[in-house]
Amino acid sequence: MANLSTIDFIKSVPPGISFTDAPRSTPWNTPPKYVKVSDVANVYIDTLSQPTVINRAIDLIETGLPLAAVANALMLAGVASNVHTIDAGILVIPVIIEMLVTLAEIHGVEYQVFEKDPDEDVIPDRVIKNALKKASAPTTDVEEESVVELSGLMARKPNKMENM
Repeated sequence: MANLSTIDFIKSVPPGISFTDAPRSTPWNTPPKYVKVSDVANVYIDTLSQPTVINRAIDLIETGLPLAAVANALMLAGVASNVHTIDAGILVIPVIIEMLVTLAEIHGVEYQVFEKDPDEDVIPDRVIKNALKKASAPTTDVEEESVVELSGLMARKPNKMENM
């Protein structure tokens, strides 16, 4: 086995590595097509208004996927294909969700916007065990309340009317 020094393991990136690829060959080397939120929203409105996309969207909604997940996937696909920036895409997600809701309502498809929490209606086991333990515990006579004498600067003497 050859004796390798630490210099062999740690190699720095040569300066100008981004200039070695062909210009605009990768999405991160090109500026996005749309930067304004209104332009990005119009792109999604136009895209989701096409008949082929409507049919695919309705098929996808019928599977029961939450609309927020579908909108997030559409937005990330737009970012990956360099149509828009991630920040503009995040701001347009409510527009995409509303378009999908409108499509579902027009075509009479049941939908859910967000994923339902599966444990939302379930009472945790520990709560049930504690309730059963308290219910089955033998009852004891209630001890008399101990009276604590108040003292100090901020102590307030009980009013005779409060005790009645």
